[in-house]
Amino acid sequence: MVYCGPLSKACLPCRRRKLRCDLRTDACTQCTRAQLTCSGYRDTTALRFRHETNAVQQRVTARKSTTTIPRSPPLSIYCQARDIFYHNYVFGPSKPFEFLLSVYSQTSKDVHLSRSVDAVALAYLNAQRPSGSAELEARRSYVSALQYTSRALQEPHLAKQDSTILAILLLDLYEKITTRAPAFHGAWATHLDGALALVKLRGDEQFIEPSIRGMLIRLSTNVLISCVTSRRPVLDDLVSLRHTIAAHSLTPPDPKWRESDLVIEFAKLRHNIDTRVLADENEVTFALIELDSKFLELSRQVPPTWQYVTIQVATKSIHHYESHHHIHPAEHVCQMWNTFRATRILLNELVRSRCMDRQGRVNAGSGFQGIHERATRAIKQMATDICASLPQYIHGPSTFDLTGSPSASSDLGSGTFPAGRPDPRYHLPCYRLIYPLFVAAQSSVVPPSLSKWVVDQLRFMADYHAIKNAMTVANLLESGQRTDVGKVYAMLGSYAFVC
Repeated sequence: MVYCGPLSKACLPCRRRKLRCDLRTDACTQCTRAQLTCSGYRDTTALRFRHETNAVQQRVTARKSTTTIPRSPPLSIYCQARDIFYHNYVFGPSKPFEFLLSVYSQTSKDVHLSRSVDAVALAYLNAQRPSGSAELEARRSYVSALQYTSRALQEPHLAKQDSTILAILLLDLYEKITTRAPAFHGAWATHLDGALALVKLRGDEQFIEPSIRGMLIRLSTNVLISCVTSRRPVLDDLVSLRHTIAAHSLTPPDPKWRESDLVIEFAKLRHNIDTRVLADENEVTFALIELDSKFLELSRQVPPTWQYVTIQVATKSIHHYESHHHIHPAEHVCQMWNTFRATRILLNELVRSRCMDRQGRVNAGSGFQGIHERATRAIKQMATDICASLPQYIHGPSTFDLTGSPSASSDLGSGTFPAGRPDPRYHLPCYRLIYPLFVAAQSSVVPPSLSKWVVDQLRFMADYHAIKNAMTVANLLESGQRTDVGKVYAMLGSYAFVC
């Protein structure tokens, strides 16, 4: 209610005509003289206060329509980092760090673990969305995590805890995300080996809990990749750990696990060749051929859920090397097959080298010509199969449906680059193709047309997906410079992204 001050008792005609009203009982003199109907006189006590609720509401509504509602404050860089890290590593399709949920919580009192989570999450955020602040905070968290983890390793009761092994795994992941040079011989190779020793001290009880088994599988994978890439011997503790994990598993090993067993055999055989433990050339050749036959046998035993479909196309797009491509039921299936193909390429290159003399000609000895030809065919087939895995993922996982038809938003059939930028979630599936493409294109066996096609695809990745390392590898291939595949793998931080 609003107070309106003193009011006139005059009749309405007098108020309108602004005349003095004499307030006579029947009708005022002014109305009688003008022959007007006098309206009577107001009760000013009732009108002294006026109801203004509706008017006030109207004014407030008008103000709201022109007032900008403040937005919620932006998430901190730590929250952003953890969100994107958890999305890809904990909840994503391959879930390589799914066990993180059961081992770590936001309220964890293990400072070395929480700082390690911050360090790797910030580093991963910076890898996806380069930011000076994310990079700086990642380094700070990493230094702090190193200090706290070193202290934990010096205390027997902390050293054996799940949190300490997980912190080592996370810091190893940080190294692979941020380091663009081989780091497999340095401190973190030692740290991973030390984590293996800690696991050994913990006994068999640790294998009962499924989430802890997941963490130990991750550790075994990281150590295996470190050994293979650095060409150092596969540790006996690693082989023992994998046997124990398999013994406690409730399900039969999947093709990826069985493939890792063969990769261990490859690493051991190659190390024995490098160190001349296996020196007889005939023995080396037939050992390599026998191992390659095991890879072939594994490929025939892959269950339907791990198989891909080959789709023939009437018109090749710019992303088709040949007139077909593969459709995989999931990205981790594609990764398994490309690891299989890349390893077979490296294996058969060793076979071919054993069939050549110092002048680069095939040895005249019995059977070498046929062995050399089979190895050459295998390399070419694996290389073209790697190329066939690219169209499904070059624009994102939904580029093609299972019939092989391009999606409605795809430009793959047009031979032109699509407009705009892809969804950031599609960055990693594309990134994971770089290493197998490099292995395929670097071989001296494949035709120049394949190497050129791979360079074009890498340049497309650099342009469309903004992947700088794709351009680096493209330039490396185009230069013709022979580069050890392990160094390229390390430069890409590959097992940080190929999980």
